[in-house]
Amino acid sequence: MFGMDNMISELMSNKLEETLAVIRQVMEQFQNPNLTTFICVCIPEFLSLYETERLVQELAKCHIDTHSIIVNQVLFRTPGENPNSCKRCASRMRLQQKYIEQIDDLYQDFNLVKLPLLDDEVRGPSNINSFSQHLIKQYKP
Repeated sequence: MFGMDNMISELMSNKLEETLAVIRQVMEQFQNPNLTTFICVCIPEFLSLYETERLVQELAKCHIDTHSIIVNQVLFRTPGENPNSCKRCASRMRLQQKYIEQIDDLYQDFNLVKLPLLDDEVRGPSNINSFSQHLIKQYKP
């Protein structure tokens, strides 16, 4: 019985050493900005902005590159649209604008991409391809 315990302990110890080596390799890759960068995604609301800032700080502590933030579900005013046609929309735009200004101030050295709130989900290859263009070229309503 005693020999079995030693064998199990040795197997577990070997497995932990193997796992530790993999963890070190992954961490090294995560900390190499030539191999890995972390892109944060948030929405222009208080809690999301707060959590994004916490995430950016934690990633910095771990020496993980992050220099891009995607601000998703932004309400953009379309040209010629009456801003008072929907009170709820106008209110939400003002609220979002407040947080977008904070994001712009906090992350002026970051690549910021603002994506629109859409009427429908982005599903299917053609819709994904079309929407993904906004990641390359800033969305204009």
